[in-house]
Amino acid sequence: MKDINTVRKAVATMANQLHKLGYSLSQAFKTAWKRVKNSMKCRVAGVTYEKRQQLLQFIAGRKHEDLTVYLQRDRANTFDKDAVAVVVGISNVGYAHIGYLPKGLSQSLAKVIDKGIGLQADVKVIGGYGYKETLGALVNIAV
Repeated sequence: MKDINTVRKAVATMANQLHKLGYSLSQAFKTAWKRVKNSMKCRVAGVTYEKRQQLLQFIAGRKHEDLTVYLQRDRANTFDKDAVAVVVGISNVGYAHIGYLPKGLSQSLAKVIDKGIGLQADVKVIGGYGYKETLGALVNIAV
């Protein structure tokens, strides 16, 4: 069972950030509670840059049990001050930075991560069905 104080802290932090982004306070809390209760599923952004397509192809061939997903703040990112990197740990191999959370979601989750509230995530590689179709990744996040 989740620790209720951790959940409340995450909701309050997310709601305050959403309120700063222009949501009314009641809508911010409703949105934050919905995100916490239902988990958050989104596509990982930036998967076509650098050599991330090869990383995703490598990850797609691994068992789900061998993968651990970490959401890490990227304070050195010059394009987005609230950037949250999606890093996949692969058992007995190492770590692979596969992209970032979309800006809308990272704006509210960055403050949650900054406060040290633990988030669980898992990743699923999608796409790559055709000869030149790129791979993508879906990340499922829960508090």
